[in-house]
Amino acid sequence: MTIKELKKLGLTTRLIHTPLQFDNRSVRSHIPPLFQTVNFDYDTVQEGMSIFLGEKEGYFYTRNGNPTCDIFAQLVAMMEEAEAGLSAASGMAAISSALLAHVKPGDEIVSSKNIYGGTRNWFVSQLEPLGVKVIFVDIADLREVQKALSEKTRVLFTEVLGSPDLVVADISALAELTKESDALLVVDSTFTPPPIIQPITLGADIVVHSTTKYINGHGDAVGGAVVGRRELIEPIDDIIKLFGGVISPFNAWLGIRGVKTLTLRIERHCANALAIAHYLDAHPKVKKVYYPGLAGHPQHALAKTQLDGFGGMLAFTVDGGLAAGKTLMDNVQVCSFTTSLGEIDTLIIHPASTSHVSLTPEERHALGISDDLVRLSVGIEDAEDLKRDLEQALEKI
Repeated sequence: MTIKELKKLGLTTRLIHTPLQFDNRSVRSHIPPLFQTVNFDYDTVQEGMSIFLGEKEGYFYTRNGNPTCDIFAQLVAMMEEAEAGLSAASGMAAISSALLAHVKPGDEIVSSKNIYGGTRNWFVSQLEPLGVKVIFVDIADLREVQKALSEKTRVLFTEVLGSPDLVVADISALAELTKESDALLVVDSTFTPPPIIQPITLGADIVVHSTTKYINGHGDAVGGAVVGRRELIEPIDDIIKLFGGVISPFNAWLGIRGVKTLTLRIERHCANALAIAHYLDAHPKVKKVYYPGLAGHPQHALAKTQLDGFGGMLAFTVDGGLAAGKTLMDNVQVCSFTTSLGEIDTLIIHPASTSHVSLTPEERHALGISDDLVRLSVGIEDAEDLKRDLEQALEKI
């Protein structure tokens, strides 16, 4: 089956069958092979020269290209309906490479204030000293976003669902604003991989993923990806190679494995998260639940029209402040008390006592991290087991 023929099929079918089409060698491995190698051999000096000069397709050093890594990148681009894609060593490698390729000293970035802490830290500690100004805005307030955009703005950056309150970015509306200002819309869709949303189809220019999360899905391989139009991706390729932010072939191979079951896993993540959100929303010891699938969420109407499923991430606050949050964490049994997200098992974290424990209460509050906030990455276990686990832990508060 040709790639053209595959494009006529559904997303799940394409994710399962497309990898097989990239292995055009005489050995037709049913599973895409792992090219766990640093370098590649040539039959003649002329062949090596032609590959080094780009006159002939081929590989010469894995930092500059590897078949397994390329298959993974092409898969992510395909599922995002993007023209081209690149794999990277991590989500941060994808984000930093994408932005370094498209901003220069004197440029400005307008960013949602509700983004991953590592991204925000990189903006402030690394980009701003290079002369790139970053302006943080409420991404749900389109008037505030428009006001922040200027002739110096090169990038508007957002996540589809922002932390910690799961604010929903209106990708179509933001795309219209960037067209008016001639800026690039860069979207981190780590929380919301296809089939939940495909930001490119809504007008985004570049989409980045920490493939460590939902795309890989099994918590065993760090990786990243960046996709978009070819003319935007090519300069990012140079940055990834020169800075060395390349994914290992083995991690790319694990990512290919993860992609095959992505749509099935996402369906279960979304269904479980919605069930847990409704359960928590009715619990007497839970003060507030942040989940776009709930009718009380400020952007629920937007989420219903923009997203195919509301994602597997939610947050909630409990009565009793810091002590209550710690008690809950000490008593969960099915939920795993660990960092990261998007894995097949449910991961729970209390930011005030873990990831943000070094900050003062005032600093945490400024980031939207209250002492009683708990974040849940809902897995694909049986939802009733997750409810019972949370119930017995909440009873201890």
